[in-house]
Amino acid sequence: SRSYSLRKPPLNNLLCRLLSSLHSPPTQPSASPPPPPPNPIEFPLSHPIYIIWGSNTGVGKTLLSAGLASSVLTSSPPPSPSPPIPAKFLYIKPVQTGFPSNSDSRFVYRKVFDIFRRCRPPATLLGSNHALKASISASKEVQGSSVFENESGGYGGLRDLNLYEEMGLVGREVAASGVQVKRELICKTLCAWREAVSPHLAAEKENGVVEDAVMVDLVQRCLWMGLNGGVDNEKVDIWSLLETAGGVASPGPSGTLQCDLYRYIYSL
Repeated sequence: SRSYSLRKPPLNNLLCRLLSSLHSPPTQPSASPPPPPPNPIEFPLSHPIYIIWGSNTGVGKTLLSAGLASSVLTSSPPPSPSPPIPAKFLYIKPVQTGFPSNSDSRFVYRKVFDIFRRCRPPATLLGSNHALKASISASKEVQGSSVFENESGGYGGLRDLNLYEEMGLVGREVAASGVQVKRELICKTLCAWREAVSPHLAAEKENGVVEDAVMVDLVQRCLWMGLNGGVDNEKVDIWSLLETAGGVASPGPSGTLQCDLYRYIYSL
């Protein structure tokens, strides 16, 4: 009979094989390449864009937005021999859930006018609030039975809502010259859903998912429209502010993190 002896491999060989396995990349099934990112949104540095982030609801994003808008639009112009420069404040809420009972753009719009009435600055304030797109269930909350399930013309399952309101107030005159400064407030909600949950959950539940490229395109259009300043190419002090639906790592309507969704906004 034959006898066999089992020899253990040297310890050095075992360590080398173990380290090699740790540094070797795991094999993954082949997958289709990710879609290319949307083109960057380029805007001049003279008209900066501010973005407000804040995880969870009720942490003060909308109050801060209203405070910034009120500070710009209700302040008195400094003494100067030259005519005061008109000011425009553009507030954009790209993603809104819980609509129409919750509308941050409507809150900012009404709060700024309330403060303007109390302060009565030497200015004329013109303002508007515009909700562009909404899911079918959110549209029914606003328009009732006139919204049909098979209605076309939407963005990724959203419908053209075009809910619009505007207002104008005249403050006190400048004592010396009687000149009033022109101020303008533009508030916009781009996409809205009825469920008051995270945007990616509301979009999936209401069959209204919006792709990143579509959302970036809507933001870009609104920002460019806001940059179109006064009449006859007059100089206008323009402020642009985006209020997000959560923090930097909160998901957007498609599930993409908001820090990745809005990182294509650049100022040059």
